Amino acid sequence: MKNGFTVGLARITAVFIVAVALSACAAFQKESFTVGGEITDQGQECVTFRAEDGTLYALANKASRFRPGDKVRVTGHLALMTTCTEATTLIVEKIVLLAPGS
Repeated sequence: MKNGFTVGLARITAVFIVAVALSACAAFQKESFTVGGEITDQGQECVTFRAEDGTLYALANKASRFRPGDKVRVTGHLALMTTCTEATTLIVEKIVLLAPGS
């Protein structure tokens, strides 16, 4: 009986620790910001975006309809893990076309 109680308590503790860790990651990951710039052709895995300050970002969703040269404004947050290898990855929450590329 005591052994079953110990196993049950260990499982509950493990679930609690995982929940706390995921909550901490979600809180860290959700600090959104907005930046303007231009879609580039430097990406292979993901669409890439050069911000006005020169920073290159990989855009991890909602960006596939945009083409190199498009001027856009992106709102998103930094990804903790991603398959995009080109640059720092933004999880796109919103992307707005400001001017189409030529």
